[in-house]
Amino acid sequence: MLATMEARHALVKAKMARVASTQVRLRPLRLRPVRFLAASDAPARGTRADAAEEREERLLEKYEYLLSLGKVDEFHLTDLKRRKSISARSMGALKRCVEWLTDLGMTEQEAVRVIFRFPPIVGLNYERKIEATYEWFQTKDVAKEKFLALVIRYPQFLGLSLDDNIIPALGWYMQTFDFTEEEAIKVLLKHPVILGYSIEKKVIPFLEYLMEEASLTKEEIAIIVKVFPQIIGLNKKSVSKKLDFIRNDIGLEIDDLVKFPHLCGYSLDKRIRPRYMYLQHLGKEFALPPSKVLPATDVDFAAKLGKSYEDYMEFCKTLR
Repeated sequence: MLATMEARHALVKAKMARVASTQVRLRPLRLRPVRFLAASDAPARGTRADAAEEREERLLEKYEYLLSLGKVDEFHLTDLKRRKSISARSMGALKRCVEWLTDLGMTEQEAVRVIFRFPPIVGLNYERKIEATYEWFQTKDVAKEKFLALVIRYPQFLGLSLDDNIIPALGWYMQTFDFTEEEAIKVLLKHPVILGYSIEKKVIPFLEYLMEEASLTKEEIAIIVKVFPQIIGLNKKSVSKKLDFIRNDIGLEIDDLVKFPHLCGYSLDKRIRPRYMYLQHLGKEFALPPSKVLPATDVDFAAKLGKSYEDYMEFCKTLR
């Protein structure tokens, strides 16, 4: 027992010696001077509430201004609060944006629509960024009306860099499909959203799918993209189901898809299948081009066949 206590005592002494030999450096404590507020310096209780009320008033001012220009409903007021790109900007910045868009040739209604669809436009540098893009397209013989239509359909386009996004994307389509610059720009004008697609993650995998699964050649895909560039944005699984139905049930060939790629743009369950099955039910064929069958509303489609809308709807219920 005594030996055990002596051993513990020796261990404790050794530990204390190590601690004593260790140099512990303490940072000097920095004390901030304390300022005692006088009663007159204390923040007013209503400061936050007043600031919130002021922000709400500024927001209402912008809402009323946009309302005076075009059709704006209460939903847009809620939307304004959510969209910091608009709510955080001054009224002057908002008015300058509208002025620039209308000077470009838009109506005030169109300008409002563009602002709500792409709020960051309020903070863009018009002279350095937007006008440079507009002038570049003018050098490519793109009419002002077509450029305006491009901006209205896809205003996010204005947020893209001419040198880093737009020109390289057009160059890629030209090189991949052997498009001329004019053909590539026409594709862009038809479906400007392609500029927002990632070439590596979205476009290339989809093109590989069309070549491998749909057995399309690069030349055939080029024809399809010229006519219907929207196909690039479609979901692969959705396109696969449509192609299976078009080939196996309707009996169309790949050549028909190349001629009429818009077939892939229609819903399989809401448009292609029910109309094909209804034609079969009536003993009629699925006629080409698909413009004879698919674009019409359900009412017009039934009327062309001498049937009522109600009759067609009753038949569609049997397919569910």
